[in-house]
Amino acid sequence: MFKSRLGYEVLIAAILGIFAGLFLGPICEIFQPVGTGFVMLIQMVVLPYIPTLLIHGLGSLTPEIARKLLKRGWYFLIMLWGLMFGAIYILKILIPTPLPQASADFTEEPTRVAKDFLSYIIPENPFYDLANNVVPAIALFSVVIGVALMHLKDKEPVLGFLEKVNLSLDKVFHWIALISPIGIFAHIANVVGTVNFNDLVKLEVYVVSTILACLFLSMWFLPNLVSCFTSIPYKDLRQEFRIVTTIAFATGIPSIAFPYINNCMRRLAERNHLDLGTFRGTAQTVVPLAFSFAQIGNFFLLLFIFFLAFFYRHPLTDTSALLSPILTIPISFGTPQLSLVGMSFLIDALRLPAEAFNLFVETLSMTLNFQVLLSVASMLTLTILVILHYYGLLQIQWRRLLTHVGSSAAILLAAVFIGKQFVNISDNYSDLYYTFRVSDVISDPPQVAVYTQRDNRPVDKTAEPLARIFKTRELRVGYDPTNIPFCYLNKWNEVVGYDIAFAYELAKDLEAKLTLVPLDLYHLAEDLDNGYFDMAMSAIVVDEERLLTMDFSHAYIDQPNALIVPANKVDKFRDLGVIEHNPNLKIGAEGAYRMAVSRHFSPQILVPVTSIQPLYDNAIDAYMWSQLPGYLWCLSHPEYTTLSYSGDLGSKYFAYPVRTGAIDMIQFINQWMTLKDQRGFTKLQSDYWIQGKRLPPKEPRWSIIRDVLHWVK
Repeated sequence: MFKSRLGYEVLIAAILGIFAGLFLGPICEIFQPVGTGFVMLIQMVVLPYIPTLLIHGLGSLTPEIARKLLKRGWYFLIMLWGLMFGAIYILKILIPTPLPQASADFTEEPTRVAKDFLSYIIPENPFYDLANNVVPAIALFSVVIGVALMHLKDKEPVLGFLEKVNLSLDKVFHWIALISPIGIFAHIANVVGTVNFNDLVKLEVYVVSTILACLFLSMWFLPNLVSCFTSIPYKDLRQEFRIVTTIAFATGIPSIAFPYINNCMRRLAERNHLDLGTFRGTAQTVVPLAFSFAQIGNFFLLLFIFFLAFFYRHPLTDTSALLSPILTIPISFGTPQLSLVGMSFLIDALRLPAEAFNLFVETLSMTLNFQVLLSVASMLTLTILVILHYYGLLQIQWRRLLTHVGSSAAILLAAVFIGKQFVNISDNYSDLYYTFRVSDVISDPPQVAVYTQRDNRPVDKTAEPLARIFKTRELRVGYDPTNIPFCYLNKWNEVVGYDIAFAYELAKDLEAKLTLVPLDLYHLAEDLDNGYFDMAMSAIVVDEERLLTMDFSHAYIDQPNALIVPANKVDKFRDLGVIEHNPNLKIGAEGAYRMAVSRHFSPQILVPVTSIQPLYDNAIDAYMWSQLPGYLWCLSHPEYTTLSYSGDLGSKYFAYPVRTGAIDMIQFINQWMTLKDQRGFTKLQSDYWIQGKRLPPKEPRWSIIRDVLHWVK
């Protein structure tokens, strides 16, 4: 009665949490400590629960029973794993093929999951594995110790100790379950109230497909599968599955299903006129093993990895794609809450961005209960099949079984292909930099005038630039909008970028109007001398020739030179030593990059160009650029990639040029840049424009209390 009441309380808490999140919006951040504490309490007992559960469950068997159960049940477990992997790979069709990475630097270390696969599986140091959440190794260590323990004669003291540890951990889970309505309410309210709806839209394919697949497999596929192996009608099995899974689904805790599974086994014994005492003992042996190994709802970790590979343009290598499913199996052992640890491990092993874990936490709050639903249904399926086979009571209807599996696969495939026609998802980089605006990082911006063509208004050519700025209250800055992320056009055709943000800030500090005028790299010194602009701020490279004709501020960034090449021709550029002496190559370059080409390649290789357009037209084989602008440009042009050869092509320094002899201006700019660095302005701009870190919206997230009722501002 308690568990039944608790299930309804948790369900009500989840509904209230969703409502509170939508009603209060960001105000729900006040619940964040409670929700975080609740998740931390669960994680506190999850990791030690794996070894104690597996060791006790296997160690308590006799070798004879273990061999008989293994002989009678291993193929059912493999069948469930195989069917689940089949469903995952069908759902994978919904996820577009990841675009190639924008860098093909062949000096990068191989993906860690391939390099360190054995260390992830074989527990060389179990204490290290426990401390570092290497879940597959922990699981294998527990299985090996459990198998060894089952062969000992005087194992009762160890089993008694492990049983007490498990009972203690179960008691902690029970205590956590008591406060779970409060914790779940706080966690869901905080997530729903603060989640970015735009991010949620990008995740909807994974979330919706996971939820629908869990419902389909739990409520339809598995009960029908069991009925194909037995004489029990689907209608009766559906009722049993509903009874066993309801409370576990509501609470998100699969172990709560144990007494319901035992009651189901009792009814199964009565149906088949079996001795209840003997049958109960067998069932109590199988259920913990099913709990440990059959939680296939955790396999959705693999689907999320496929989604992350697309979302972050991180295609899995052939080796990683092969090994990831293998690693998913031991990670799935134990409770679904362990998936937090498992996903953290996989993200680190596959070298996915660290922020991917935050996305997983957001989705887990919406999918966890459905994954628990599937895991408990799978536990019940394996328990029924193994026990009935143990007693020789299976009645396999092969034609119906093949028809059921085939028709279910066809239904799932049809749903996926139909759904794919209505799914249009984008990855993290499709519009990332082109949605950035200067107003996001500059408060109270100055008056700005932007010219797209040359502005030939007369200026005082004799005055020093700094004196002219103070006199006219106008800062004239030259810009070149082809140097993402330093200076470029966003989706609204605004001139934005790292350097442009500094131009805004400089004009603001000088209390001057900002005028942005287009520059010509080949007349840079002349325009500075004539006062056409006071300084250029657009990823201007410092080189020997320019140092003779203009002065520069301190360099604010250095960038390795890189080649931009077609992704489908990258094999031709694998060996820098070979291409350096290949007279048949044509490498385009403009401005200061022409000297870099001449220095590293045969003289006839250089093709002077004024833009990257000849690479589009196949007039050149590669284009020389700096690594960061080239990398970000390739994010929007995935048919191209960059090669930096670990800096073997040399580097370029970016700085702000002024006319020769403008000492006051140079000293002022250098000191001003130092102050901006000390006050954190430089880091803010670097995080935003270069690292691509989105800033929290200035306006509070939509909520009923603010945007509908207008009770708060």
